[in-house]
Amino acid sequence: MAVTKIIFLDIPTVLPVPTSPNTWKVRLTLNYKELTYGTKWVETADIESVCKSLGIPPTIVLQDGTPRYTLPALIDNTFTPPAFLSDSTPIIEYLERTYPDPDSSRALCPPASRALHALFEYHVAQSITTQLLPVMVMHMYNKKTPRDRIHFRQRTEGAFGKKLEDIELKGKDREEHWKKIEHAFDMLAASMRTRSGSGELFTGSNLSLADCTLGGLLLALRYDSPDEAWIRVSSWSNGKWTRYMAALSKWIAVE
Repeated sequence: MAVTKIIFLDIPTVLPVPTSPNTWKVRLTLNYKELTYGTKWVETADIESVCKSLGIPPTIVLQDGTPRYTLPALIDNTFTPPAFLSDSTPIIEYLERTYPDPDSSRALCPPASRALHALFEYHVAQSITTQLLPVMVMHMYNKKTPRDRIHFRQRTEGAFGKKLEDIELKGKDREEHWKKIEHAFDMLAASMRTRSGSGELFTGSNLSLADCTLGGLLLALRYDSPDEAWIRVSSWSNGKWTRYMAALSKWIAVE
């Protein structure tokens, strides 16, 4: 294990584990690379003020010049000067550059594959992640801390113009929506069957950036909604996602 002085900023929940797919994406990377780190838990309502106070840059600056702060974020005090980073993929690319594995086959995102990884992330975002709110909104709400529930309700209801309870689909509409998501997962499973070699992950038994993206999403579904989403997902694609999660299990510790 590399002895590093990394502070990783993540979002707390009422569970002993986080449920943000984007922060899980980085946590999987840290664990896979066996880097030592500590977690600083920051509620959603405090992300901007905490990031500003620590010198962490915004994730994005809007066209009107407004900075937007989100997690994950990371501070690496291993070297002087320290590194201050935000946004999951730039953080992972930094960790790859700074702490490369001696075994090149364990690289998470080789430079030649970055365009493909960007395309994969876009596909997952459009076909799965952006489709989840109508069936996951109350599961997500219930796992947040009491203070973050207020923030989540205000922000989401403001964006949609209706109450959380009215955003969530019910009955036949809910079942049809889950079917669309199932189809997207089945397409991913089919694409993974086309590669050669053994192992449940995208590149076999070693982690890739694609696995960090999809694994973070699956962990969020499992922890946010063990009694609905995970029951559904684990039954899809001939049990592929149960096997996939078992392959990820060695890297899901919460430090």
